Amino acid sequence: MARGPQRIGGITPGATLFKLVACAGIASVLLAACATSPTSTVTSPSRSAAAPEPAAAASDSDGDDDTDDDATDGNANDETNRAAEPSGPCPADMALVASGERRFCVDKYEASLVEVLADGTEKPFPHYVPVDGHDVRAVSRPHAFPQGYISEVQAQDACAASHKRLCNMDEWKTACMGPSHTTFPYGDARRPGACHDTGKSAVIAVFGAKAVAASTPYSPPPSASSTPSKPAHSTKGRAAQSSRPRATAAKSTTASKSGGKASSKKLSHRGNAKKGAASQRPSNVDPGVWAKLNDPGLGQVDGALAKTGEHAECVNGFGVFDMVGNLHEWVATDPNAPHGTFAGGYYLDTTLNGDGCNYRTVAHAHDYHDYSTGFRCCAPAQPATD
Repeated sequence: MARGPQRIGGITPGATLFKLVACAGIASVLLAACATSPTSTVTSPSRSAAAPEPAAAASDSDGDDDTDDDATDGNANDETNRAAEPSGPCPADMALVASGERRFCVDKYEASLVEVLADGTEKPFPHYVPVDGHDVRAVSRPHAFPQGYISEVQAQDACAASHKRLCNMDEWKTACMGPSHTTFPYGDARRPGACHDTGKSAVIAVFGAKAVAASTPYSPPPSASSTPSKPAHSTKGRAAQSSRPRATAAKSTTASKSGGKASSKKLSHRGNAKKGAASQRPSNVDPGVWAKLNDPGLGQVDGALAKTGEHAECVNGFGVFDMVGNLHEWVATDPNAPHGTFAGGYYLDTTLNGDGCNYRTVAHAHDYHDYSTGFRCCAPAQPATD
């Protein structure tokens, strides 16, 4: 969807460093110190089915320390952090999505990670650290900061390590819209703040508005064997595109609309998580932009990223939380396509590339990541019993 330049927080994205990501829906609103508050709200239709409140966290320390503060102390190798064995159609950390011919399981919350160590033990992985080079697997927990800084390729691997797979676009949108098929999880009319869509700009908080405004666009040096490249994130609505093949193949096939079983073999929780695939900077993305958007400080700004389930109204009748706002969520796409897709928007933008559950960004390479890119997993549902 092509749109003209938008004026956000009193700043028009122009020839600045963060104009480079404006058209992708990642950073157009990063220029704002915080999202502007609306003058009025619209009451949405009532949900046809009451959704559950997020379960209480087993442990949630009020103090800060050097590790991820959403994780429990000590070894993460416990039942609360493991992919629960299903007692019904879905594991305990997943919700059943049944809509027409579609029937599958989806994580109730945006994914966080545990790191698998060489001896097979696990520990919480900081949500603000890129996954490159780490053995990790996905977990779905309430009251945890979800993992950013992750690519589609890495999200595929993290889901597979927990006997799951990355949701495809059809599954993701079906799960987001809920049994009532609404634009937002809670209804058809936007209610600002119901989901986490009015957060603080982490980029402004860490780097400052002046540093952002003083930056300039980047044009890669021309190659002797090819025509000169266009600058990444040009004003025509293209961003971080790459024709380079995906870094690694997906770990599991995308399931059909009916929620069919994925064909990949299950991986053991211990010792078999894949080393986090290295995500090379796309050649048309400025090194400074890549470094800044993956700075760990961006994931630790108070008032930016929210914990899972913290916005109790951002839930649908399936009992799935936070599918709009908070973090962009990667979905499984064709590995031969030049770009991947993430959906739902993030805490500063849920409108630029579509409203609510219709939001999708399709301009970034499969191995791209930054502080705003997260994910959740899907899995086949157990057969229904009479």
